[in-house]
Amino acid sequence: MRTFTRYYVPDAIVFITAVTHGRRHYLAHEGDVALLWETLDAVKALHPYRLLAHVVLPDHLHWLLRPADEKGDFSAIMHSIKRNYTLNYKKAHGLANPLHLWQDRFWDHIIRDADDLQRHFDYIHFNPVKHGYVRSPEDWPHSTYRHWLRLGYYEPGWGV
Repeated sequence: MRTFTRYYVPDAIVFITAVTHGRRHYLAHEGDVALLWETLDAVKALHPYRLLAHVVLPDHLHWLLRPADEKGDFSAIMHSIKRNYTLNYKKAHGLANPLHLWQDRFWDHIIRDADDLQRHFDYIHFNPVKHGYVRSPEDWPHSTYRHWLRLGYYEPGWGV
């Protein structure tokens, strides 16, 4: 197994990608997405963080988050989210057997500057269009695009 080195930078914004095992659609149903948000809220109480942008697709998610601890330990956040969502998913679906819900590990990228932040913001919000789920970012319900559109961060019609 390869060894991965993660870099933790206090007060940094981190781009995260987590993918379901085998790209199965464990996040396709409204109830499962709601369960993910319940899990995120519970994890936030244990490992505080701020979620700046997100998109949740049926088989993966992208986040821009800022850990609130002094080390910037986003791995503890991700470990807790993946573990607890799996447990909550199994309980909600009445599953007793082991379930490998997530791919091992996750992708992370420390945001370096304002241009890097903009590129990742746009990547997150355009992702449902890129994957062919919708024609416009504002049509995807599981994203922060509409929030940032209302605040004037995006122009109407962006990403169409």
